Amino acid sequence: MKKSKMLPYLLLLPCFLVVIILYGYPMVLTFINSFNRVNLLTGSSDFIGLANYKAIFNDPQFYKSLSVTVKYTIITVFLKIFLGFLLAYLLSSNIFAKKQFRFLVLIPWAIPQVAVSTLWKWILDGRYGYINYFFMKLGITKSPILFLSDPKIALYCAAFVDAWLGISFVSMMFLAALEQIPTSLYEAAEIDGANKRRQFFDITLPGIKHTFVTILILVTIWTFNSFNVIYVLTQGGPMRSTETLIIKIYQEAFSRFNIGASSALTMIVVVILSLMTFIYSRRLLNEK
Repeated sequence: MKKSKMLPYLLLLPCFLVVIILYGYPMVLTFINSFNRVNLLTGSSDFIGLANYKAIFNDPQFYKSLSVTVKYTIITVFLKIFLGFLLAYLLSSNIFAKKQFRFLVLIPWAIPQVAVSTLWKWILDGRYGYINYFFMKLGITKSPILFLSDPKIALYCAAFVDAWLGISFVSMMFLAALEQIPTSLYEAAEIDGANKRRQFFDITLPGIKHTFVTILILVTIWTFNSFNVIYVLTQGGPMRSTETLIIKIYQEAFSRFNIGASSALTMIVVVILSLMTFIYSRRLLNEK
């Protein structure tokens, strides 16, 4: 009896060890480095206590990167959820070639982020991009728009590309929730004289409430932690206008070679994401 109880844990042990090696060890090392001044040339590290954290909280650029991250997250999450729901609502209706459209919707999600981001970088290019080409041909603009080189609009362009990548997943999640709503509820509402608008607010929205909250929390966590899209498009520029906390961590480590500051920033982001994950976990437990 004891062996049968231990079997599931033994089967999970290899996966657990892989997680510890790939995630646990780097996290512990990052935590230790956040309290040290690391010299990459000599490989030595000197304990400096909370100096890295104090330097971060006294750095105005940290708060700018934090505000950029929050702004980027809000814009991207809004676009993903709003457009994802509209797409799911459309696909749940009786439209022509519904199955084929569902397949096409999944394509952006299936393609690697780096490949899609590179494609969008060409499309948005200030000199040779297709969007500028068509805008100028149609007479919409007389000169090229510097989508990724203008500090005023670069963040919005990056958010749009990130949202374009994530809409597929969000729409499929919403579509699954919409199809779980019993059709008998809509039939009963029609018999009672409820119009489409009334059915939408009284049946559809309450029916996807739990899915909406789950998607909101998950997409917020993923977007806050987004790296590939921004790095490929702008690398945090121009003038640090798209430098989120994740990009700042990378720049501190691999451009400025300040491993201590990068590690401290990483731990701060870990705390923020852990709080989001805690909220998500509590939400799941409350639903159960």
